[in-house]
Amino acid sequence: MHHKLKYLYIGVDLHKNHHTAVIINCFQEKKGEIQFRNKPSAFPEFLKSVKKIAKKENLTPVFGLEDVGGYGRGLAIFLIENKYEVKSVNPALTVSMRRSSPNNKKTDAWDAECVARILVSDLDTLPTANPNDLYYAISQLVTRRANIVSVVTGIKLQLHQLLGYHYPS
Repeated sequence: MHHKLKYLYIGVDLHKNHHTAVIINCFQEKKGEIQFRNKPSAFPEFLKSVKKIAKKENLTPVFGLEDVGGYGRGLAIFLIENKYEVKSVNPALTVSMRRSSPNNKKTDAWDAECVARILVSDLDTLPTANPNDLYYAISQLVTRRANIVSVVTGIKLQLHQLLGYHYPS
């Protein structure tokens, strides 16, 4: 038996307020769709729904998340802490799959299904999600610094413009 046959593949499309998960088997048959809030209090209920489907199918869940550093960070940490396998799916792969489909629709459910399909096909090569707090903190600091530099540059330009206007000589 091929090792991919024993998994239930859950692709999750991540957003600020809510997430959409699509559950498929290795034959890409859709087994369910779940939409839940992006709140840690909603994650156990989501996991309970996944476990119910996994038990019915007698398969082990494996999760694919598009963005484990941003909106999906909390969910990724929750799933890893609960001893589930979580894979990080590059958003470019999802866009490519969506564009190559004959039905070029853009919905949360379709994006989640694309993530799940990529999970099925590339399970062995996708990187394991590792939402490291140190990298997250450094990323936030670098972004903040870039914003401050941009604002300071704008203020300097305004000051030079006003000085040039009021004191032309």
